[in-house]
Amino acid sequence: METLPFERIGVLMGGISREREVSLRSGKAVLEALLAAGLNAEGIDLADGDFEGALRGREIDFAFIALHGAGGEDGTIQAVLEKLGVPYLGTRPASSRKAFDKIESKKVFEKTRVPTPAFEILTSADWRERLEKLRFPVFIKPPCEGSSIDVCQVRDLSDAERGFTLLFEKYPVLMAEAKITGPELTVSILGERPLPVIEIRPKRDFYDYTAKYTKGMTEYLVPAPITSEETRNVQRAALFAHRALGLRDFSRVDVILSGGIPFVLEVNTIPGFTETSLFPKAAGAVGMGFGDLCVELLRIAARRLKNETAQEKDALHFS
Repeated sequence: METLPFERIGVLMGGISREREVSLRSGKAVLEALLAAGLNAEGIDLADGDFEGALRGREIDFAFIALHGAGGEDGTIQAVLEKLGVPYLGTRPASSRKAFDKIESKKVFEKTRVPTPAFEILTSADWRERLEKLRFPVFIKPPCEGSSIDVCQVRDLSDAERGFTLLFEKYPVLMAEAKITGPELTVSILGERPLPVIEIRPKRDFYDYTAKYTKGMTEYLVPAPITSEETRNVQRAALFAHRALGLRDFSRVDVILSGGIPFVLEVNTIPGFTETSLFPKAAGAVGMGFGDLCVELLRIAARRLKNETAQEKDALHFS
């Protein structure tokens, strides 16, 4: 077995985002898995928002980030770790911010020709004229929230009117996205390897927060019942989106397959890590248990760090 170079791993969880409770569940599951694997790990709940203060002086030499939402997926904790000189699992700050912001990631998809549903940027001053550029129904999404928090489906302008008053009190900008019809799929990226495609079948109008976190509200089909060619195309699109955003180590890419075309919705840089989350489900489909997955992610990060160190040494000796 490949020896890991980490003497003490900090599992970062909790935080102060609206996904705090989900993050605590992910972090505790990861911590238990690492301890069961015989690794020296500790859980760190970043509960007060002072990430640097909470981490300074901690004797950890690697961070497994299980922080969902703002603070964890937007590059904040990554920037703090880089300042403190602590290596970590996952994507660097700038690419994390880009992936977390749905509008910015959409711009990257358009620039790199990753198929993605049409969208408009909405403000309280122009939302009506912007919405009229799309065909109803549409999804309204806060650009920088996860877990489908405050996502809603609107069927016409009057439907939008009812919901926007409250939303614009919370968010200065919203994103409207055209609804694409077809199987809702997700692809987990492990290193540079797309895992089996999962189809998501919610028992509600769409895969909202309730459908995600209420037992029995969603059916998950692993592998997705699509053709082998469609599977390859969906995995290829997911890996391309992962690379286009400059991500590393792992991610989970959400896709709608419509007319044979995989439309990328968004990319999650820190997907859920509970025993029932989608990333572990995909790993399980290739015979990788939850604990094995957590350790494999550490191996992927260790190999990357080793390569980065070698490249730095090569640069220093260039003449």
